[in-house]
Amino acid sequence: MIKSESTKSILSEETIEIKNFQENNKDYLHFGFQNKFTDLNSVRATDVWSKYCDENPDKKFIHIWDCQGMTGFDNSAKKRWMDCMDRYSAQTEKIILVSDNILIRGAARLMSKVTKHKLSVYKAVSEMIIAEI
Repeated sequence: MIKSESTKSILSEETIEIKNFQENNKDYLHFGFQNKFTDLNSVRATDVWSKYCDENPDKKFIHIWDCQGMTGFDNSAKKRWMDCMDRYSAQTEKIILVSDNILIRGAARLMSKVTKHKLSVYKAVSEMIIAEI
């Protein structure tokens, strides 16, 4: 979705990809989701996310959740994800979600209210780029 010369792949698997990049002196974590987000995907992704945040305790990240390829999620995966959001809330500046799926956008809005994170939601990458970058 976002291309930057400083992009570093943290996790690259068939169903989820996590990248870190810097743009305009801001640190980003880009999460790309494909297909159904299962509990197994969530375990793997939150382990990598946790390790990265622990290795960079002084950084605060803007998260981009690219859910354009996500077809759904397990409730247990969502719970584990929310626990990780809570654990690293001090390192999260805001969350940007991109999804054309109304159910996924609604679930993200609910998650942000429960975890008290600032959330921006967009239906398309082009909307997000115009508004955020």
